[in-house]
Amino acid sequence: MLEYFAWTMLGVVFLFLVAVNVAFVPAAHWVRTFLGFFSFSGLPHPIDWGLIGALAATAGSGGIGNLTVTNWMRDKGFGMASKVGAIPSAVGGHSIQLSHVGIVFPVSDENLARWREWMRYVHADQIWVWGLFCFFGMYLNVNLATAIVPHGTDLQGLAAGAYQAEYLSRIWSGFWFLTLFNGFWILFKTQLGNTDILVRTITDAVWMSSERAREWRMGIRAIYYGILVAFSVWGILVIRSASPFQLFKILANMAGIVLLIAGVQIFLVNRRFLPAAVRPPLWREVGLLLCSAFYAFFAYFVVRDLLRSLL
Repeated sequence: MLEYFAWTMLGVVFLFLVAVNVAFVPAAHWVRTFLGFFSFSGLPHPIDWGLIGALAATAGSGGIGNLTVTNWMRDKGFGMASKVGAIPSAVGGHSIQLSHVGIVFPVSDENLARWREWMRYVHADQIWVWGLFCFFGMYLNVNLATAIVPHGTDLQGLAAGAYQAEYLSRIWSGFWFLTLFNGFWILFKTQLGNTDILVRTITDAVWMSSERAREWRMGIRAIYYGILVAFSVWGILVIRSASPFQLFKILANMAGIVLLIAGVQIFLVNRRFLPAAVRPPLWREVGLLLCSAFYAFFAYFVVRDLLRSLL
């Protein structure tokens, strides 16, 4: 029920963004913003590789988030997930055993036909729902911000999330609350998702690698919710340790390093455990390794600058 409420609210937020863009952004600016996604006009000097790497890592979801989308497929029972199990609810729910190695179906014409059918669902979800609406979300926010916030405004500091609300409130005072609520819900839902993603990934790693953990009386439920509590307490303690902008750059670039490692790992895991008939085609494997190289480029500069600051 909570999940449906969250997605309904995101729909309301999306409609609000569409409405204010249509009402207050000139048509010519819509075109400039769209073309800006595909234009390259050079980089300022000195180049802030950390900021560019953060942008590259967080576009869409980033880092661990991209890796854990498959957990959603698993917990919904898509494909072979109905045979693998899932992480059970904290209170109530069924006692579910989660496989620590996964299950690969026997290769046959019938099973391959079902596999291809499930992959069509995955492609539709990832490309036309996830990918397309991630682009729309970024586009609408950038389009609105560049239209109403004066060029060159310093958006750093704790007030960074309030600039759209401030300038829209000059049109109508009621936009102050509506815009802040819009931004809050986007960030709140995103943070809930990212927290769940991080905790799920660590839980899966512990569950797969530790036989002792799999023997605990409380099972995977204790691991998941224990890590969730520890991570939440840690977040409360460190939130004031640096400016939001600096925290964003640091955490986003960690996501880039995760993607660097993950691309190689996924390539090796697919090659080792998947039958040849269900492995990704060669062009996808090449694309996966190129993605790792892409994030390795930014990771080099970020780590280099970090080491220079410490020496």
